Amino acid sequence: MRELRLVPSALTVWAVALLVLCGYLPVAAIALLIATAGMVIFKQFGQAILVSALGLVSMLVTHVRMQRAPDEISMGKVTMSPTETSSGCLIRLHAEGATYPVFVEELPEGIDTGSIVEVNARWSESKSPSVSGVIGNGTVAEFSEADGIAVRVSDNFREAVQASVGEASQGLIPGMVLGDTSLQDTAQQELFIDTGLSHLSAVSGANVAIVLTAFFLLCRWVGLGPRVQVISAAVALLGFVVLVGTEPSVLRAGVAGVVGLLAVVNSSRAEPIHSLCIGVIGLIVWDSDMAASFGFALSCAATASIVVLTPMMHRVLAPLNWPDVLSRALAVAIAADFATMPIVALMAGEVSLVSVLVNVLVAPVSAPITIVGLIAAGLAQLPIDAPAILLLKLIEPCTWWIYHVAAGAQQLPLAVIAASPIAVLLAYGWIIAGLVCGHPRKTFAAIAGLLIIFGVNFQPRPQPLEIKQVHTVNREEDIDNVPAGTQAIVVLDGEGQKSTRGIQTPDGIPVLFPNRDGEVTVYSDGTQHAADGRF
Repeated sequence: MRELRLVPSALTVWAVALLVLCGYLPVAAIALLIATAGMVIFKQFGQAILVSALGLVSMLVTHVRMQRAPDEISMGKVTMSPTETSSGCLIRLHAEGATYPVFVEELPEGIDTGSIVEVNARWSESKSPSVSGVIGNGTVAEFSEADGIAVRVSDNFREAVQASVGEASQGLIPGMVLGDTSLQDTAQQELFIDTGLSHLSAVSGANVAIVLTAFFLLCRWVGLGPRVQVISAAVALLGFVVLVGTEPSVLRAGVAGVVGLLAVVNSSRAEPIHSLCIGVIGLIVWDSDMAASFGFALSCAATASIVVLTPMMHRVLAPLNWPDVLSRALAVAIAADFATMPIVALMAGEVSLVSVLVNVLVAPVSAPITIVGLIAAGLAQLPIDAPAILLLKLIEPCTWWIYHVAAGAQQLPLAVIAASPIAVLLAYGWIIAGLVCGHPRKTFAAIAGLLIIFGVNFQPRPQPLEIKQVHTVNREEDIDNVPAGTQAIVVLDGEGQKSTRGIQTPDGIPVLFPNRDGEVTVYSDGTQHAADGRF
């Protein structure tokens, strides 16, 4: 934690890029001037030069990209797996140096990361900050199936998984090993989100760190020198990215994994926070949309918090005299949860109260799944299926354990509650204060008591409604003669202010504006929840 020279520059690069994406270019310039002036006032002249230079690069690169991005496209490359929504599917197309989200009611089979897709879409202004600044709603005209090493490896591995393990493991193994979530249905994705395991159900920094650590330890075990160890880890990272793909989530995971590895094996030469700052600066300059990505914010916050807070949490838990492995796992889970929970509350308006417990319970099986699963993925490319199937059978009990721990935790009272970022910070502030002041037993007893008190009167939250019958109109004024059995009305018009509440017809049918309000989840009790937390 001595090497913090790049922290001001990383924060400045991130802040000015986000301001430009939000349409506040003059404010970004003023903020950059203030940051530079502050460094000069405190006589940090080297910092002033670095902050001003990197901040200016970030601001100009983001602005130029936004100016060059066209208002609409007809063809692009899918950058990440399609996402199911209440009104259809969302695909993200990369074209002309920008990413264009497009809602489609029906998604043809075969479209995945790397596919070239031609769309007939109606484009409107997006309320979410991005380089393109628009969002589409339409249909897929034509597409070509993705091809390449990553696609072939993923297809072969997916077939081996489906042929060898049960349903509880089929969605987890490809997700944890190669980031392939195509076998996860909406219910499974909701399960892992509710229990704080979404980082395990797809490629995350933890997966990358496990892979790199395995290569590091293997090289050390055979007696190779430090330089060879570093080169081997770099080659392993490159190979992992080639196998998984280069979508934004994988790049974020790569940076987080490298930082986590440095924190363990080489922090004296390449300090983790310094490496994290380099990654933040590089990724935002490479892809300006990262600055407005909740996923990017979650990755950075979790990584920084684990590096900074885990040693302190491990020390304050020492009076419990628990096994060291358990104390370390709990320290990591608390550190990650402390940093990410406010961001999750801002993003979704609700948080998981079981995430720490669940992450501690599944921590012992994460590494075997990742390492053995990668070996199985390689063997799945052979003409003979038996070796890969044998290894998949070996790790199936581990993924079965993760799935059923998550399923059981989801049914607990207060597993997920509505919360604001301020409420989360206040609650966690008291928890951290109790631990730091040397009262871990009293702190955990107080938490257990409060959970019991509130859990007795807890009412289960309504579940998301699966909408199958949708009536689509161009404008709100066109809503008339709604067909019988309609479960939701989708209005394509993207004009006007974003709604601050869920909208329904007098008959109680939810009215959704995907081009204006973004993704909205409709629940079984008729309530609606916007993905950005406005209602």
